[in-house]
Amino acid sequence: MKNLFIVRHSKAVEVAPDFSDFNRCLADYGVEKATAIAEHLARDLNQVDLMLSSPACRALETAKIFAENLNYPSTDIVQQEPLYHFGGIDRAIDIISHVDDDVNTLMLFGHNPTFNALCWNLCKEFREGMPTSAVVGITFKTSTWPKAINRGGKLLTYLTKKNLV
Repeated sequence: MKNLFIVRHSKAVEVAPDFSDFNRCLADYGVEKATAIAEHLARDLNQVDLMLSSPACRALETAKIFAENLNYPSTDIVQQEPLYHFGGIDRAIDIISHVDDDVNTLMLFGHNPTFNALCWNLCKEFREGMPTSAVVGITFKTSTWPKAINRGGKLLTYLTKKNLV
C-alpha cells in the first residue's frame, strides 16, 4: 500500500510590492489553520516516510507545521523547486513516480491549481476544491509509486478547517 497526502499551503500574507510571490510567508491565521489541521491529522496518521515541499515560504512553513505535529524532523523536509514552478500535473506525477518504493507514506506541500487537478486525476471519487491548508489523502493498492499513479487511488481523507470534527 502507498499513501499519498497532498497538502495545499496555508493562508499567506497578501502580495506586497516590496517582496515576491515566492517570499510570501504564512499569515497568523494561516499558522493557526495549518496547526489545527495538522493536529487533527496526527490523531490518525502514525508515520510519514517522506515530505516533499515547494521551497516557497508559505509552502515550506506549512510543511514545518505538519512535520512538528507528525513527529517528522523538519530538517528532513526535501525542498523541490518544481513543486513551486510546476509544469502542471504531468510534472507532479513525474515527481511522485520517482519516489523510492521504500517510502510508503508520502506528503507533498505546494500550490493550486496544480494540487487540486492532481487530486482529481489520482482519485476519481474526489471532486472537491482545495482551500488553503486542505489535505487530501489517497491510498493506492500497490507496492510501487509508478503503479500507484497509473491505477488511481481511493480517498482516505479530505480535511479542511471547515470540516474538522
